[in-house]
Order: sequence, then structure tokens, then C-alpha cells
Amino acid sequence: MEASEKWLIDTIVLDAGHGGRDPGALGADGTREKDITLDITLRLGRMLERELGTHVVYTRKTDVFIPLHQRPKIANNANGKLFISIHCNSHDNRRVSGSETFLLAPRLTEEAIKIAETENQVIRLEENQEIYEKITNEQYILAAMAQSAFVKESEDLAALVEKNYIRNLKTTSRGVKQAGFYVLLGASMPSILTEVSFISNKTDLQKLKRASYRQKVAESLFQAIKDFKEKHEKDIPNH
Repeated sequence: MEASEKWLIDTIVLDAGHGGRDPGALGADGTREKDITLDITLRLGRMLERELGTHVVYTRKTDVFIPLHQRPKIANNANGKLFISIHCNSHDNRRVSGSETFLLAPRLTEEAIKIAETENQVIRLEENQEIYEKITNEQYILAAMAQSAFVKESEDLAALVEKNYIRNLKTTSRGVKQAGFYVLLGASMPSILTEVSFISNKTDLQKLKRASYRQKVAESLFQAIKDFKEKHEKDIPNH
């Protein structure tokens, strides 16, 4: 059994996408992704602390701007055992709806870059943009190796998230995918980025604006984490 499999999941790092001067994607009525993601994240965090007794670390708990490269650093510094980045999706085709959950692609293929383009473009709002300009494919592969030990776990967690979305939200799952998200780069723990629903889709947007729906999203994520934690920890001796 790998050492990574023997870890107790006692610290979970939650990342509410965007924030501060970065509103994220916008709905047709001006609804901001950053507000939706923060609300879901705080709901999830409260549940994890209350129901599972885990220590929850947030990359942000308020409407502040956190550079992408800082977010996995916060997770590593907190000795996090899971890193979950929460987002709303957006598409030029407003008919596209549903959920999808990502893990980090092992290399910067054209497709991996394309999928992550929207989330990565926030670097234009950051002061040290040159950090990203210097990321060659080799450097990306090296940084992504921090994730390579946890690919199986990240995939398992992502699959559980989508399974719970389907069950609780009655959503169309677009599946588990890989992409070159900078926010996951360098995180030394199982890590996923979940796109809850499409803020660009009229029906999804109406759902996201409802507190009851955001609560259901948080409950789905909670159940996925709980299932993952139980499965992951059951083989730990003396636990």
C-alpha cells in the first residue's frame, strides 16, 4: 500500500474560485461567479467541520483576490490532505449545461491548455504575470509531478463528486476530465476543480441563484468527500 493511502484526511482545503477584482464568469443578469462559489464553499466548510470534525482551511472566506499560484501553496502550507477548487462554468453556446469535474493534466497538451483557458486567464489581473509566462512544458510537467502520486485518488474523488451531482442535483454530468489548471499546479495532495453548473445557461443560472440549490451542491460535495474519506481511511491500521 502506498504511503499516500495511509494518510488520515484530517485537513481539507477549500478554494472558492475567483474573488476581489476578479468576478469570474458573469450570468446574463450580472450574477458573479465569485459570489456563488464563495457561498457554496462556506456552506461545504461548515458541514465538514460539523459532521466530519475535519479541519477546514479556506483560500478565501471573503471577497478578496488571491493569485492562482498562491492557492495550491496555501493548501501545501496547511498540510492539506484534499484540495477542492469550486467554480461555475461558462460557454459561448448558452445551451450548454450541466456539471464537470477536473483533475490536473500531466502535461500541457493543446487540449489541456484550451479547456483551462477561461479559468487561467485571471492571470491578467495579477501583478506577477511573468511567473506563468516562464512555465514551459518541462516546468509544467515537473510541477504536475507533485500530483502524479495522487492521480488515482483525485480521479476517485472527482468521480464521486459527479455521481453525487447526478443523484442530488439531477444534473447532466459532462464527466471527469483532465486540464492544465494553474490553480491545481503544485498541490501535493489529491486535488480537483469542480465546475458546478453553467452560469451562461439560463436554467443553470436560475438554479445557482437559489440558496436551496447551492445548499444541495454543498451537500453533494460533502457526501463525495465523506465517501472518499471512509474508503481511503478504512485500511489504516489502528484507526
